[in-house]
Amino acid sequence: ILMPLFKNQKDDLKFVKDLYSKSILQGEDSMKMIEKYTKNWDVDRIARLDTVIMKIAITEFTSFPSIPVKVTMNEYLEIAKNYSTEKSRIFINGILDKVLIDLKESDSVKKSGIGLINR
Repeated sequence: ILMPLFKNQKDDLKFVKDLYSKSILQGEDSMKMIEKYTKNWDVDRIARLDTVIMKIAITEFTSFPSIPVKVTMNEYLEIAKNYSTEKSRIFINGILDKVLIDLKESDSVKKSGIGLINR
């Protein structure tokens, strides 16, 4: 017996579709941010899954105001730990930390809701 794919079918499915489409639309911009902090790396040598994880996390930072930054970081680092290479979690954390600083400085991270303002 398989567990249900979504906890709340309607809301969760909408979230997944929004995250997917926004990640695709922002993919080029997200990649530019990633490349800015991987200058000493041959981009083709970065694990493809690591690139995808970082792109999706950047999309959550910028396009989902109700999701706290810490939640996004924790979720995607956990995905990297479970599904990517042994050192991916550390690599992704370092890149996303730097990208997040840039995004905050450019006022591209706007969080709203209780406990989210100015974080």
